[in-house]
Amino acid sequence: MSVIRYEYLKWTEVQEMLKNNILIIPVGSIEQHGPQLPLGVDTLIADKLSEEISTQLDAVIAPAITYGARSLPNSGGGLSYPGTIYVKGNTITDFYKEIIQAYASAGAKKIFVLNAHWENEAFLFEAVEQCREGKHLDDTDIMVTSWWSVINDDEMLDIFGYFPGWHAEHAGQAETALINYYIPKSVDLNKLVDCNNLIPAGIYRHPVPIQWTGCQGVLSRTKHVTDEMSKKLSELVNRKLVQLIREWKA
Repeated sequence: MSVIRYEYLKWTEVQEMLKNNILIIPVGSIEQHGPQLPLGVDTLIADKLSEEISTQLDAVIAPAITYGARSLPNSGGGLSYPGTIYVKGNTITDFYKEIIQAYASAGAKKIFVLNAHWENEAFLFEAVEQCREGKHLDDTDIMVTSWWSVINDDEMLDIFGYFPGWHAEHAGQAETALINYYIPKSVDLNKLVDCNNLIPAGIYRHPVPIQWTGCQGVLSRTKHVTDEMSKKLSELVNRKLVQLIREWKA
């Protein structure tokens, strides 16, 4: 099954395509991801996973939402490193709301929002709630999830033999593995970092303790990642997301 990109459709095709296909909206960010990974990791992962899903399901892929919410110190390394471009919470909530509303108005009957940036989640959920309250989703079903939400701890341990918790996976083994699988040339294997700092989850402080921002922006370990681990994680995430969507469609 070929990949269908929304931006390549003609206006004469849009309504029919959205009526008969799920619309997948990839959502990411531009954010530092340590010395070994590119700034666009979250957007690239969301887009690549969307492509794989679309080859197995009747789906149209929307242009990825590239910019994301503010990176927090103990889940994304914060703003201590250059390169991160973010949008403030109230603005990005409105932006997400407008995008979702516009696709619903264009005729999308089923919208699957695939997020790959931790801090986006609450704003995406709020945007959907505001769309619902405004009655913009009366004829549209929508599901929002982050790719890691379909993976459990035991599955991570089975692949990597180590799992510090999702809050500490920023620029860690999982993202390194997925980018290594999809875009291997963008991973600098000479700059893999192991961070053994204990990064607490769910605690916010100002000023930010420097150890909470990770080691060069990496919050856990990466040096042990292999091509086999990369392939296993990609296949697992893809399989679980496709299963989730098929159960939703049923």
